[in-house]
Amino acid sequence: MSQKIQCALIGLGRIASTLENDTLREKPASHAGAVYACPDTEICGGFDISLEARTEFARQWNLDREKDLFSDAPSLLKEKKPDILHIATHEDSHLEYLALAVKAKVPVVILEKPVSDSLRRARKMENKLGLTRVVVNHERRYSADYLRVRKHIGNRTYGDLLSVSGRLYMGMKHPVKSILLHDGTHMLDIIPFLTGVPLTNLRVLKPSGAGHSLHAEAESGEVSVFCEFGNSRDHLVFELELSFTEGRIRIGNGIYEEWESRPSTFYENMRSLYPVPVDPIGKTAYFSGMLQDAVKLCRDPEASAVSSYKDGVKSLALIHQLRKECRK
Repeated sequence: MSQKIQCALIGLGRIASTLENDTLREKPASHAGAVYACPDTEICGGFDISLEARTEFARQWNLDREKDLFSDAPSLLKEKKPDILHIATHEDSHLEYLALAVKAKVPVVILEKPVSDSLRRARKMENKLGLTRVVVNHERRYSADYLRVRKHIGNRTYGDLLSVSGRLYMGMKHPVKSILLHDGTHMLDIIPFLTGVPLTNLRVLKPSGAGHSLHAEAESGEVSVFCEFGNSRDHLVFELELSFTEGRIRIGNGIYEEWESRPSTFYENMRSLYPVPVDPIGKTAYFSGMLQDAVKLCRDPEASAVSSYKDGVKSLALIHQLRKECRK
């Protein structure tokens, strides 16, 4: 028998598999892609209600559709007994499948974000996990560029962190309420991960409505936080700007910049910010890092998840608070 860690997937669509076909994305770009690329793991099976999805998944990952892929989740868990179960479905079904995994005593679950569309049910599930440990796919916690920023904050490379400004734009098709649930969860998760201090005193400055964004502010310890979530632009932006006493860092999708304070070449007796040459990040390994976190939990009963279920519930609570202020 194979000694590799056995991984099964519930939901065989976009984030589970087909994003691997995006020629512009860093690879691996999906749950199945991460399993396939990792020498410690292999795909043992999957479930999707769609026959078409099962057929395509079997073709892409060289599986037997009849033996390895299932039309119901309980059969998958009973027959394959995975070490790691990936739940990559819509958020309204996450907790249903997580409950099945707990009942089947699956050791480790990788759960797509957000943990649920219901904060109440997500909190109730927190006390029912038993021996099943959960990794939530807040992928930026595993990304090399964000980990570099976290190190700079800890080392005080540019002095004290004073403020963080976040911008999230997802084109013009999605309501802000949806943007918050599906992508805002990343922003409100990664900021406290970087600072090491939870977000508190979250409040809305301007609710969202037709043609404008939702603006919110909070604190992370002594750090001031401001975020904008919008759908009035025709482009995608996920970006954080971190302001320090002696510098600045800007990070986001396709963006990484560091600036340092030096004597100004523009004004006498003043200092200005100047770009710092930085080593290229290369692969951020965001999906690979997520899977390695789950592998670590499989091998070490005492290990803790980098992105835990409790972390996911905290992010959902913040998003839930903001969504109540959305008019659209």
